[in-house]
Amino acid sequence: MIESHESPKCPVCQARFRESSTCSRCGADLVPLIRLIAGAYRLRLEARQALQTGDYEQARKLASEAQVLCSTPKGKDLRLLSSWLLLNKSLELQHLLGDEAMPA
Repeated sequence: MIESHESPKCPVCQARFRESSTCSRCGADLVPLIRLIAGAYRLRLEARQALQTGDYEQARKLASEAQVLCSTPKGKDLRLLSSWLLLNKSLELQHLLGDEAMPA
């Protein structure tokens, strides 16, 4: 898992990214790392879209997958929000079903 609380760093020498696919200090190939970060970004975009359509379960799944690839504070917030909305939706449904099950 990549922790991205600040700008990404080279996994070999810890130099900051310089918007290049190779590390400016040690020459390490950064493409795999860049792909992980980009993949997490795309998953978070999809999670936000799922939230907008009310698909909280899918949003939580996507946000969780993104956090596994590249953990960020905003990604954590997105995962928590989608989990909370899913829980509230479930509790609301239970409440509605409970009310319908009670005799009048």
